[in-house]
Formats: sequence, C-alpha cells, structure tokens
Amino acid sequence: MIAQLWRNTGLIVAAFVIVLTGIFFGRPVILLIGVFLLVLTGFAEWMAGQTLTNIGLEHQVSHRVMEIGQTVVAEMVFENRMPWPIAHVSWENSLPQAVDVHGPGKLVDNAPAHRQVLSGQLHVGANERVRVQYRLTGRARGRWMVGPAAVWFSDTFGFTRIYRDMPDQIYITVWPKRYPIAAQFVSRNLLEGTIRGRPWDVPEPYRIAGTRPYVLGDPVRHIHPYASARSGQLMVKQLETVQNRHLEVIVHPLTHREHWMGIDVDVLEDLLSLAASVVESTLLTGIEVGLTLSGSLPGYPYGYTARPRRGQNVLAEYLTALSWLQPSGAIHQILVDRMAEMSWRVNSASVVVLVLALWEPAMAPILAVWRRRGTRVVIVTNGDLDQESLALSYPIYRWREGRLAHA
Repeated sequence: MIAQLWRNTGLIVAAFVIVLTGIFFGRPVILLIGVFLLVLTGFAEWMAGQTLTNIGLEHQVSHRVMEIGQTVVAEMVFENRMPWPIAHVSWENSLPQAVDVHGPGKLVDNAPAHRQVLSGQLHVGANERVRVQYRLTGRARGRWMVGPAAVWFSDTFGFTRIYRDMPDQIYITVWPKRYPIAAQFVSRNLLEGTIRGRPWDVPEPYRIAGTRPYVLGDPVRHIHPYASARSGQLMVKQLETVQNRHLEVIVHPLTHREHWMGIDVDVLEDLLSLAASVVESTLLTGIEVGLTLSGSLPGYPYGYTARPRRGQNVLAEYLTALSWLQPSGAIHQILVDRMAEMSWRVNSASVVVLVLALWEPAMAPILAVWRRRGTRVVIVTNGDLDQESLALSYPIYRWREGRLAHA
C-alpha cells in the first residue's frame, strides 16, 4: 500500500493568498513571489508522485526453513530510480519473538503480540540501491511471519510525507529439535529368529524356513542341534526374513486432559522433538514412514496423514508438518478420524509407533483391530501413562532427560 500521509497545504494556501494580494494591490513583486511558491509546491507535488512510482522496495530471506540455533540472513532493499535523492527515509519491520534478531537499527519488544519491531533510518541518494541486512536465529519450533515491513519518506523539499508498506509477508519455518536415536531402534529387514530383536519385534517363536549345511562364517546361534544330530553334520537354520516393513508414526499432541487447562508448552515441544527424532532416524535407514498428526496445521485444520514413503523430500515434508502442528479443540475426534482414514494401509508389515504424552482411550478399539491383523504397536512417550494403557501390554519407551529407555 502507498499512502500520502501529510502534505504542506498551508504553503499552498499562502501562495494563493500572496498571488491574489499581488493582483488586487497591483504589486508585481508580491505576485512573482506567490507564483514562485505555487510553482515550487507544484514541482514538489510532481516529485512526490514520481517518488511513489519509481522507488523500489524488496524484502527477502536467504532461507525459508531453518533449524533451532541456525542463522539466516534477511534484507530490505531500497532502490531509488530517480536522479534526485529521497529525503528523510525511516523504516520498521515487525518480527516474531521466536527468533533472535541481530542487525542495524533499534529493536523494541511488543510483548502482548509476541512480536518485536526493528526500526531505523537511512539515506538513499540519486539512482542508489541501499540494502539493510539483519540476521535471524531460530529459537523456537514453528511457522513464523517475518514482516510486514514499512517505510516513510519525503520529497526533496520536505513538503510531502509518504508511507509505503511491503505487502509481501514472508513465512519462515523452524524445524523441531531432534535427539539421537539408537541405531538398533529400526531395522529394514528383520530376522525373526534373531535373539536381539528390535523394540517392536518379539524374537520368539522362531520362524524357520528350513535348514542347510553349516558354512564357515555362519553365526553359531543359528545352528540347529536336532537337525545336526539326525544328519550327522552341522546344520544351520534358514530364518525367514520379513520384507517391506514400514512405520506408521502417530503423533497425539495432547498435554492436558481438559482443554481449559491450556497447553503445557515444555511437554509439547519435547513430544514433537521426540516424534521428529523417530521420523528422521527411521527415514535415514531407508524405511518407508507414514505420518499422522491429530492436531491442526496450516492447510490441514482437521489433522494430517500421509502414506508411508521414503527419501529426503519426505523428511523435509514431515519435519515441516511437525513444525506447524498445534493442538486443537477437537483433538480427540481428529485422532479417531485420522486413524480410521489410515486403517486401509495398516497391515501385518506395519509397525505403528504412537508418540504421545497422555493415553487416548478412544483409539483402543482401532488398535485392537490392527493387532488382530498382525500389526505391531509401540508407544513412545515423554509423559506418565495410566494403567489402562499399561494393561494393553504394548512395548513402551519413555523419554527421560535426553535418552530413550525401555519402560
């Protein structure tokens, strides 16, 4: 938006009065002074119009996605395409408090709006392009708006005050913090007979496809004693391998039983960081991962669900979704609806990882159906689950002070 905030109309009125006085009293000198003032104010008005048309303003950020603690460069660009300078240029930019700001100008907090305002002044000469650069360092997970920015300036004579904003609103995404997850937490190909199974894989009973003669280098624990005794030579078990295993990560960002109790921010951020850690560590091993979120995020007011996929693009998409996620009022119903929606793809090759701080009783019937299909269910939590969830005998892994431990 471009607006003319102030115009020196008093000078224009004075010029008309002087002209009329010179005409009425027949004083050529007074008349010339009045005409000169009219020409001067008219020229200043024309220059103000040219300034509105020929000044270029840009606002940009080097990266729209960042990690917590990462710094990106943002800049405002003022370009004067006219052969005269722009006088009295001042600017300001509204920024979220979720980022630390380092740069020129004065920084003032706007606490009620969780914003901070960076402002300053500069000089833009004739045909000059001026850049105002500042740095943003991510401090909290989320989707944050940078801007709007605005600039105030005057014509060369200072007769007119002009305002112009930069309507382009820039959104930056700060990904959640991730914690290291032990490498054995996930496995693409599972040997069911392996003693050291994965968290969701029960090592017994053995699933043996057959036997074969022992070959130097075979693990001793795979020797089949009874087959060896009958055949008179060492025989080893051929263990059946489960292929195409994939994860379904379900994130339920509920931190209090009652909605009027609000949101426990510390629990929520740890929960989403834990979910991001599970997603990232699994995708990096090459396993397909699906993601289901029971909160709301921009473009998905009633939850989010994505089928199992793999790759770096999928990781970026999932981390962005977790960055934008916020608990909503209908979080209980959203969870049930999204789990019902993903039921068609959950089968015996699926491992469902529930990332939650509080147990949700409404999902128990759906989980029971999945378990009858042979689906493995694992709970990863940073909260204290009640006896109902414990009675379901799911493997539970608790997050305590930077590490994941079996409960």
